[in-house]
Amino acid sequence: MGRKFLMVLLALGAVGGFAAGFGRLCGGGYCHLGPGGRYDRHAEFERHVADTCAESALKVYNRQNPTGPKP
Repeated sequence: MGRKFLMVLLALGAVGGFAAGFGRLCGGGYCHLGPGGRYDRHAEFERHVADTCAESALKVYNRQNPTGPKP
């Protein structure tokens, strides 16, 4: 009796754990497709990374080719 109960409890825990994990994959049980949702944040992060890379490239370029008269 005890062993069957533990097996059922373990199976329910595994199913519940997988269900909770898959629910969190999409942001709390449902995907945020509207304004301010997951995809807007993703696009905002991509823009931030692109701006950071562009600023770094300009700093390196200006360090290699300083503005002003050449000696």
